[in-house]
Amino acid sequence: MAQEIGSRERTLALMAICGAALSLLLVRSAQLQVFDSSKYGMLSRQNRLRRIDLAAPRGLVLTADSVIIAESRPGFNLVLFATADWAAPVSRAASLLALDSAAMFAAVTGQRRQFPRDPVVLVRDLPPPLLARIEEHLDDLPGLRIETASLRRACFGPVGSHLLGFTGRIAVNQYDSLRDYGYGLDDFLGKGSLEQQYENILRGSDGYELYEVDARGRERGAPQALEPVEPVPGSTLRLSIDWGLQLAAESLFAVGQKGAAVAIEPSTGRILALVSRPNFDPNQFATGIRAADWNRLANDPDFPMWDRAVRSAYPPGSTFKVVTAAAALEESLITADGRMPRACGGSLRIGNRVFKCWDKGGHGSLDLHGAMVHSCDVYFYQLGLALTVERMARWSRRMGLGDRTRVDLPIESPGLVPDSSWYRRRTGPGSWRGGVAANMAIGQGELMVTPLQLASLYGAIGNDGQRWKPHLLVSAETAEGAVFRKELKIYDRLPLSPATIAALKRALADVVNQPGGTGGAARVAGVAVAGKTGTAQNPHGEDHSWFACFAPADRPSIAVAVLVENAGHGSAVAAPIAGSIVRTYLGRRQPRSPGQATLAAE
Repeated sequence: MAQEIGSRERTLALMAICGAALSLLLVRSAQLQVFDSSKYGMLSRQNRLRRIDLAAPRGLVLTADSVIIAESRPGFNLVLFATADWAAPVSRAASLLALDSAAMFAAVTGQRRQFPRDPVVLVRDLPPPLLARIEEHLDDLPGLRIETASLRRACFGPVGSHLLGFTGRIAVNQYDSLRDYGYGLDDFLGKGSLEQQYENILRGSDGYELYEVDARGRERGAPQALEPVEPVPGSTLRLSIDWGLQLAAESLFAVGQKGAAVAIEPSTGRILALVSRPNFDPNQFATGIRAADWNRLANDPDFPMWDRAVRSAYPPGSTFKVVTAAAALEESLITADGRMPRACGGSLRIGNRVFKCWDKGGHGSLDLHGAMVHSCDVYFYQLGLALTVERMARWSRRMGLGDRTRVDLPIESPGLVPDSSWYRRRTGPGSWRGGVAANMAIGQGELMVTPLQLASLYGAIGNDGQRWKPHLLVSAETAEGAVFRKELKIYDRLPLSPATIAALKRALADVVNQPGGTGGAARVAGVAVAGKTGTAQNPHGEDHSWFACFAPADRPSIAVAVLVENAGHGSAVAAPIAGSIVRTYLGRRQPRSPGQATLAAE
């Protein structure tokens, strides 16, 4: 009897366990088939459908004279989509392409470790013979596919490279922050200059198609019935750059010369040319730069990727004398025809130090006009002592130095305008008096400006004090040609009286055009060029050569600043380059007769 009861209890317990298990199975089945059916249905579709992105071409970059300087071209990449059983097809592809299979395996495993579901680009921009070879064997490469990519092309190679910038692959540490904006792991984005500044405008929106795949990852038939999403091309940038002038300005720098040239339209702030030498080829980055090429660029002692026009700051030398002269006139320390207490005998003693003039024989007694024309250092040493560092610093900042111009580029140096507090922090109390003020008055010492700042300042002087913010963008247009953004025109005024500006303009015109003026090498036949030479001492080597100007002197259409590193006197090196830039630009603006136009076209 007890045995029967025990057997019955065991049977009931077993039935209860089976009932509970069946209940759990029913509940789980209901959850999978009813409550979570859409979720698992989606996962099932994802396992049999492959999304193929359709790359959107990046927008064009055009100049003011309608020259395309950056565009997109098609490329063909070999891409791995499969997440399993990929070793054999990858090894087969490496053999077909005569590539190192170990390197391919390392690339796949490295990416899959962090991003297991993302496609892996095995080879970028396959050349036609290799592309044909892969396509011929594609049925034997399950999980691999040829995918069309949009690759950036700088149409003129290194010319204008610091103006354009380049595109580069998204870094792994950037991906998490960019994927929400529609970027893929193997996408490229703008890095440096205009490509970076206007990334949101130039970048298009990728489309996609859906393909059904079998268990081995091979595509089955045509795209699915779902309508494909077409890619939207990026928008077009139209720049203020005069490409003919840009080409001419680039050609004026000799092989091996380092420096920069900036040309601006004073009445609008439009940048007409922006040159930095040496330069680099943005096309090296279009498919991902090779390690050897990157090491060569990164370790080049001439820093070819550094934009000297906007990011480098230098002592301005005597080009700064316009600021010293303007400050002295506005502070009523001198008049335009007033002379200094000490005539120039070739040097001036200040304390226990002798400050020399560039002309060892001396200039004698000069007024402000004569001191500017002949660039007399002794005259300006005395102005600096009268002004003091503090007042020169204040007027420098009011005239736009020591601060960024806010040009539409991603990185810009503010330069440096040191004042008494700056010297107090770095060199101790009282260190900024005497010789420091004299040195600053001729643009030496710790004072630093960029070529862009100097071009903007001289353009404002030529434009009777009205200063326009330098800019490159004239308009942004959709691929269909609809303008959705126009140039931003912002201006202010130099804090100078009309009399001061007139005195500066007269002196700068005579620097170039009067016999004995230091800027004679910048003369242009039939045009009055107004400008100033500068020879900036360089503690690391030979002097830097400067020239800044505007032309025509009465109503300028162009302002130019040229800097050539370690080249010596501004009158000998930078001035001829600036004069050639002015001559080229004004020549391009001259109307031609029909006969001339036909001849040029032929």
